[in-house]
Amino acid sequence: MEDNPEDLKKKLDQFKAPKKKLTIPKELLEGANNYDDKLMVIKVVADKDRSKVIKLIKAMLKSDKE
Repeated sequence: MEDNPEDLKKKLDQFKAPKKKLTIPKELLEGANNYDDKLMVIKVVADKDRSKVIKLIKAMLKSDKE
């Protein structure tokens, strides 16, 4: 049984779970009126998807340098 590496990758991709989008309830965002509430929202987002937060911070720092 000699399969092409590309065919094997396609077969393996079928078994991977699809990535879920990060969803933040609308009420959570709208209800963040004071500093503590806003900080809590940021902590939730950072815990759920650290890589996006890191990319965002890097982009903000890069734009500050320019």
